Amino acid sequence: MALPIGLQLYTVRDVLAAGLDAGLGEVASMGYRYVEMAGLYGKTPSEYRALLDKHGLTAIAAHESGDDLLNDISAVVQRAEVLGYRYVIFPYLDESERSGYGELAGRLAESARRLGDHGLTLCYHNHDFEWEADGDGKRGIDHLFEGTELNSELDVYWVKKAGDDPLDWMKKLSGRLPILHMKDMADTAEKGFAEVGTGTIDFGAILDAAEGCGVKYLVVEQDSNWKDSPMESARVGLENLGGMLV
Repeated sequence: MALPIGLQLYTVRDVLAAGLDAGLGEVASMGYRYVEMAGLYGKTPSEYRALLDKHGLTAIAAHESGDDLLNDISAVVQRAEVLGYRYVIFPYLDESERSGYGELAGRLAESARRLGDHGLTLCYHNHDFEWEADGDGKRGIDHLFEGTELNSELDVYWVKKAGDDPLDWMKKLSGRLPILHMKDMADTAEKGFAEVGTGTIDFGAILDAAEGCGVKYLVVEQDSNWKDSPMESARVGLENLGGMLV
């Protein structure tokens, strides 16, 4: 299997905020060649692109503002054109927004159509709250993906945290799953985040199915609960995931 591995830069956000140039250099030095963006850290898209180029990094996707994605996509398109990625990600719903999933699915479909006119693909990044029933008794996750053509950036940790099977959802979303978020679950009562390959998620089965489901990129992400430091967790994730692909 030759699927490329990227890093969701949210993992190392504190390091990048302290010094973007040095932080990106450290990401590259540990062996990453692909990154998924989560903010510009005060840089213009052109300035950020220059730093990526300097360190031999390629942006494959970016988490974007939900407001921008649902309303005025012009800034989203401009950033993607400068930074060179194809995938734009709807990243999160605030607690007050976690209802009306049927309406949201329709709005996302329209945004996906408009982004598609610019050669961009919109993906929805799940957490666990989408598995809760909406006002009509139907789960949010089903509103979003049943009877729609919405693409997914499936986060395997959050699927498992919701009590579901990541492999089942990969099969359900086959052909609509260009990016897979690789995040492990600690073997503790809290079931918190863990470095890829150190927890309870069966990555072997996930990797066996990935290419057949149309996955193009595997992206390491760990929101918190890092091993020693965010950069060390990113390094361990890359090393362990890379070893599984050999």
